[in-house]
Amino acid sequence: MLFNSPVFLFLFLPVTLLVFLTLRQRLPGTLAAMGFLGAASLFFYAWWEPRNLMLLTASMVFNFYASRLLVARRKAGRPAGGWLALFVGINLADLAYFKYANFFLDATAALSGGASPHLTIVLPLAISFFTFQQITFLVDSHRGEAEEPSFILFVLYVTFFPHLIAGPLVHHREMMPQFRDLRRRDETWRDLSVGLTLLAIGLLKKTLLADPMQDWSDRMFGAAAMGAAPSLLEAWLGAVCFALQIYFDFSGYSDMALGLSRMFGVRLPINFDSPYKAVNLIDFWRRWHLTLSRFLRDYLYIPLGGNRHGPWRRHLNLMMVMLLGGLWHGAGWTFVMWGGLHGLYLVFNHGWLELKQRLGWGGFGFWGRWGGRLLTFALVLVAWVFFRAEHFPAARAVIEGMIGRNGVVLPAHYATWMGNVGVWLADHGVVFGLPASYGGGMQLVWVGGLLLFVWLLPNSQELLHGYGPAIEHRLAAPLRGEGRLRLHWRPASWLAAGLGATCAWMTIRLLQGQSGEFIYFQF
Repeated sequence: MLFNSPVFLFLFLPVTLLVFLTLRQRLPGTLAAMGFLGAASLFFYAWWEPRNLMLLTASMVFNFYASRLLVARRKAGRPAGGWLALFVGINLADLAYFKYANFFLDATAALSGGASPHLTIVLPLAISFFTFQQITFLVDSHRGEAEEPSFILFVLYVTFFPHLIAGPLVHHREMMPQFRDLRRRDETWRDLSVGLTLLAIGLLKKTLLADPMQDWSDRMFGAAAMGAAPSLLEAWLGAVCFALQIYFDFSGYSDMALGLSRMFGVRLPINFDSPYKAVNLIDFWRRWHLTLSRFLRDYLYIPLGGNRHGPWRRHLNLMMVMLLGGLWHGAGWTFVMWGGLHGLYLVFNHGWLELKQRLGWGGFGFWGRWGGRLLTFALVLVAWVFFRAEHFPAARAVIEGMIGRNGVVLPAHYATWMGNVGVWLADHGVVFGLPASYGGGMQLVWVGGLLLFVWLLPNSQELLHGYGPAIEHRLAAPLRGEGRLRLHWRPASWLAAGLGATCAWMTIRLLQGQSGEFIYFQF
């Protein structure tokens, strides 16, 4: 059941919301409403494959009682570090079997030169997310930062359907106070209006912006996977289209998750903050999948030593964290390469900042920030090639196309309107023919327009910041000259009419099956 599927939007969501609001209104306390919401979340999860519910339930029962043991030993003043390591290891072993068993078998076979057995394993939906979230709970329980005596509320904490499938990864201390304080009735209409707005914005991003970019990126990457050598124009446009596809896909999902949660009176932590506005790679990872970055920092980077043991140890820790972050996204060497590239980017970024500090260089002003933004985007774009490519030969073909090794091919009719410039280009190796994966002028218009969209316009959290769409929000410092068009959302009849018309149009597209799965659902 996808967030953008008709069965979710027109059946599951309204029924769940209506029953929840009724229980919250008519029954004292919050246990009945919370119990129903947890049951509805389990039903939402089981919709794809009911058998996976057994694994999720077993995982929650194990981790709930494991956390109680950790809490009891901590309160008794008895050491529990060994127990914590055991419990975390069991969670990771579970994840490793389902997600990485065949990857490890293939790697072992490649090293030994033997044949690789292939296990028939169906990856349970959202196993990475609910495993990491429960590891967070175990560690926090050991540290004395979390304790949950109610199994019903623990189930809701893990399975709350707006964040269950693709995040954000939430802390117990962020969610449980909200779950226990859902008796507020005076904010229901405000929650619904803000939540519906975020839901509509997310649907619009996914349906209108991400999906058309997918068609163009799939065309180029699919051709590369089949052995084609994309030319300079095809490679760059295909790579940019995927960068925009995953941007609006994940941004749309994040908005929908915030909106759905807010409709039930709960705020989730912000998980997406205009990452293509980042002026360096450190800034990028403070904007892209913020809660995953927070998890890797708090539960891996800092325990490894962080930056406490000198620059070389910090660089090693960064590389290890990003390599594991890449592997978390997918059981393939292309994902490891993606994580490794970002690790190198971060190492060089920290080195550059240290050099600037030693030389006493300050900022570089407006144009320096724009230069940093464009360079960051280009580096991220190269890494996205490995993230998207089906295998290394396909990624190599795209990278070679981006640096011009596969030649430059422009549509034949470009030679006519270019005139003498076209003749000069032809004399210098440009071929005027038929680029196989080029979508024509319309593709150029879409790509140019969407780049301006992500670089210049405020994001949905900035539009609604006066209404607290998320638990916390760091408003990014704009470039000079940006933000002159000050857009702020507020409830109004004309906005409601526009929102209704937009939703009606998107409903037609959804009923026609014109929207696909979110990218992060596969992780």
